[in-house]
Amino acid sequence: MIKKIGIAFLIIILVGVVFVYIRTRPSGDINKYKTYFTNDTSAPRDGEIKASFFGVSTLLLDDGKTQLLIDGFFSRPSITSALFTDIHSDTVEIARVLGQFGINRLKGIFVTHSHYDHVFDAGYVSKMTGATLYGSVSTLNVGRGAGVAEDMLKLYQPNTDVTIGEFTIRVVPSKHSPGNALKDDGVAIAEPLPQPASMKVYSEGGSYDFFITHRQKKIFIKPSPNFIVGALDSLKADVLFLGIPTITKQDTAWMEQFYKENVTSLKPALVIPLHWDNFFYPLSDNLVMLPKFTCNAEKDFDYFIGKATQDHIDFKILQGTHSIILK
Repeated sequence: MIKKIGIAFLIIILVGVVFVYIRTRPSGDINKYKTYFTNDTSAPRDGEIKASFFGVSTLLLDDGKTQLLIDGFFSRPSITSALFTDIHSDTVEIARVLGQFGINRLKGIFVTHSHYDHVFDAGYVSKMTGATLYGSVSTLNVGRGAGVAEDMLKLYQPNTDVTIGEFTIRVVPSKHSPGNALKDDGVAIAEPLPQPASMKVYSEGGSYDFFITHRQKKIFIKPSPNFIVGALDSLKADVLFLGIPTITKQDTAWMEQFYKENVTSLKPALVIPLHWDNFFYPLSDNLVMLPKFTCNAEKDFDYFIGKATQDHIDFKILQGTHSIILK
């Protein structure tokens, strides 16, 4: 009897492993779009901005003097760790990234929302670098859980400009993607959140976009694929970093309005996609597309590339740790 129970348990484990493997297989091949890849390893010259991508929507903006970080997610725990254990920041990996990519002039960290794939490492990075952590009530409680000092925590003041070096950052209220499986839009993290912790306690806590100006350059960063009708009508951007996954899960009318409210309104010359990679895989320069259970990533890319081409908008893709110089 004990032997039969043991065999049955092993079968259940094996079935579970196979199920997780199938469900997390990439929904497409990012290398199909290699002609859109770009990477510039040079340093930014006077007036230029170097934007570097670290997966999901973690972006480093660097003008050679000042660095800003959008989100903070470098640890990228495996799916088994994230689903079945309490997780904590990988301090060795964060130190490696900070050192290897010269993140040593960081002045501000701006978090789009407080799901773990956006906020998870932001508190630790703030402590390590001395950069001020800007965010919602939820994000600041993640920072407090990491031991960030109160004078390094700044609550968002939406639609108010913040100047850091030659960057001006405006936090713009936004919406999480309509595919939020956790159904926790607006749910706040009400108390300091120390690690280790379950990924499930990192509730959304409100979503935000960022309108960033630097001299004459205008950048808009929108990690979550959604829109508020008319919210961006008064803004124009040269470059749009835009989350596009799951858009083709919606109906045609929604997709067209998504494009209109973001791209048509902002009129960018260049669009760079965000949040397309499977964040259960480690950070590398060979990130893979999101898993099949979340979206059809190739379908999302094909739709968006077709629309951008039709409107004569340049479309570029940053692989993990790759950069582009915005002149």
